[in-house]
Amino acid sequence: MEDSKTQYIRSEISKAGQSSSVGLIIRQKEPNNLETPFDQVDSFLTPTDLFYIRSHFPAPKLDLASYQLRINGAVRNPFSLSYQELRDMPSETRVATLECAGNSRVFLVPQVEGAQWELGAVGNAEWTGVPLAALLERAGMEEGARERV
Repeated sequence: MEDSKTQYIRSEISKAGQSSSVGLIIRQKEPNNLETPFDQVDSFLTPTDLFYIRSHFPAPKLDLASYQLRINGAVRNPFSLSYQELRDMPSETRVATLECAGNSRVFLVPQVEGAQWELGAVGNAEWTGVPLAALLERAGMEEGARERV
């Protein structure tokens, strides 16, 4: 059972719409780069609250009521979806491993710039969302389209 201080911190983080970092190893504060502590992981899937966080830039503050995902560019049918419309679309769940390319950077000789990850910038998780292929099919990608950003 969590103590009251931990419960309070999780509550405040949740209210702010940010993920919890209690228990993660701080590699960099701004932007957030937090490492999974292996000694706290005892299953194939990394617990969500212990999954490493890799940020190249500060996390944007999103207003879910006005958020729009825009699919445009080299497509025949550009469109936008609200957050709720996106959530209402059929989604799929996949188990996958995600690893930061800088994992183990602290062990490089000579030392290189960047967050000094040890071994915890990797994790296994169930990822759920609308497949990008479904969105691109709806948009009707033009022949010759090369980049999907």
